[in-house]
Amino acid sequence: MKRDPVKEMLVKYPRILVIKAALKILKDGNKIDRERIEKTIVRIMTKKEG
Repeated sequence: MKRDPVKEMLVKYPRILVIKAALKILKDGNKIDRERIEKTIVRIMTKKEG
């Protein structure tokens, strides 16, 4: 049985960050996997606002 990377990340990160990261990955035309979600979340969290 294949594990759902989104569900795995929900345990570690707030739901809004996981959803935002997943949508960004899909928008860029990439496949969602655990490593890609985590890297995207880190980029979102470290991005300077304003």
